[in-house]
Amino acid sequence: MFDGFHALLPVTGCLAIELVSLRWRGVRVFPDWTLPVVALFGVLPDLCSPHLSLEDRYESWSHTLLFLVLLLPVCAGMTWWFPKGTRLRVAVVGWVAAALHLAADAVSGGVPWLLPWSEEPIGDYHIQPDDWLFYDSGFIVLALVGWWLRHCLEGQAFERSLKNEKAGPL
Repeated sequence: MFDGFHALLPVTGCLAIELVSLRWRGVRVFPDWTLPVVALFGVLPDLCSPHLSLEDRYESWSHTLLFLVLLLPVCAGMTWWFPKGTRLRVAVVGWVAAALHLAADAVSGGVPWLLPWSEEPIGDYHIQPDDWLFYDSGFIVLALVGWWLRHCLEGQAFERSLKNEKAGPL
């Protein structure tokens, strides 16, 4: 899969969570800068070990379960600048973004999950390379629509809070 898909798959997931929360509770779930961080963690396996061919991916240490385990403290540590009370959420979605990258690569050619213990790739071409651009384009559109809807729902939530303040205590 292309990196646009890897970045925007977890971003659209976070936007979906935000939309549900804004619609029903009137508040955002994630602090500012969460979406760029999630996008970065979504492409992190490719940034740590760039590859142009499937054979290179099969030799990549950043496409393994060991990488995901080693990423846990990194995810926890990178949240120190986020507000308290949101750090765990940001760490979890950062880690999930990297895990989704590996899952997507597993269904688009396979990954060596158990490297260094086993070099056998696990997965197959359930999504063909000819379709990757279609998936990238689709998630670009989904992310833009999600971003726009979040903006609209934030405005509605703000208007509701102003009306509740004017009404005063019951």
